[in-house]
Amino acid sequence: MIFQVPINLDITDKNVKAIIDLDTGFIGFTESIDNKEVEYYYGESPIEFRKALMKRLEPILAKKITTNWKICRKNENMKFVSKYLCENK
Repeated sequence: MIFQVPINLDITDKNVKAIIDLDTGFIGFTESIDNKEVEYYYGESPIEFRKALMKRLEPILAKKITTNWKICRKNENMKFVSKYLCENK
């Protein structure tokens, strides 16, 4: 099942939604232009889309920074590097 959450963004003269896929964790954007939907990956999207998303999320963000290493891709990379280094001592 695909479970995506749309968030309307406040961008002047544009109809843009941030889309968060709760299964994969990916974030993208959809812009409506002349009754057509233009889709963007997060990284290739216009910077104004990313800024507008952060502005919408800012009021609900926690005050204290915490990390969940179980979902961190960097943690997976470190596990691989650590295993490699331990095997090649």
